[in-house]
Amino acid sequence: MRKAIAIDFDGCLCTDAYPEIGEPNWPVIRRALAEQKAGAGLILWTCREGNLLQEAVTACEGWGLAFDAVNESLPDWIEEFGTRPRKVGASEYWDDKAARIPTAQRFFVGGAGDDSIELFEPAPGNENMKLKPCPFCGGTSIFYERYGSPAGERWRCWCAECLAGIDPGTAQETGQVREMWNKRAVPSNLPLTLDQLREMDGEPVCIAPVDGGPYTWMLVDTKYEVCREAHGGLAVFENLGKTWVAYRHKPENGA
Repeated sequence: MRKAIAIDFDGCLCTDAYPEIGEPNWPVIRRALAEQKAGAGLILWTCREGNLLQEAVTACEGWGLAFDAVNESLPDWIEEFGTRPRKVGASEYWDDKAARIPTAQRFFVGGAGDDSIELFEPAPGNENMKLKPCPFCGGTSIFYERYGSPAGERWRCWCAECLAGIDPGTAQETGQVREMWNKRAVPSNLPLTLDQLREMDGEPVCIAPVDGGPYTWMLVDTKYEVCREAHGGLAVFENLGKTWVAYRHKPENGA
């Protein structure tokens, strides 16, 4: 039987703005797409019903994510077990409110790895703990993680948006990984060129009107030379620099 992954919507595939649709959580979406490409079946697993459920399905389609089942087990799982239980059957359950219960001689799972002990984001204004934005995606949600290893407890840090991180394997305090992370240069977030967009099929970009206005996340569609927004909006390539500009990540002054 193929791998089945049940994925929550609000707070997992997007930020929790219920009953509205939150901002897409691209690291989770990209991971789900990779799992699907590798053969896994994806299940949208949400408490939404009726029109709210359809809005979630439509939003996911706009982000390039199509599900094999919605709020029920995969068809092949149903056939194999001969049941349709209220609890969706799955190999994995992805949920922002989930916690894995520890088994014997295992640490409680609270972060990026099974050996995680403690996970936290530096408090704003604490210069001794401050971590610079991610040098790869520009993300600002950078976490410290304390974890167990055969040599004892160690520290690492990583970006919650693209999962880039630093783990020397020897850091016994946060200061060691902070210094290593903060030495890395943060790339500039210049507006993307047309040639760059044409090399980014299926990737998310942050679209901004040239005359001001709110930023919008869209997916690049090189086949039709457009960027597509979850609710049907389009940014046509030929208007790049005329009516809109695009960035790899949201500018710091973004609305």
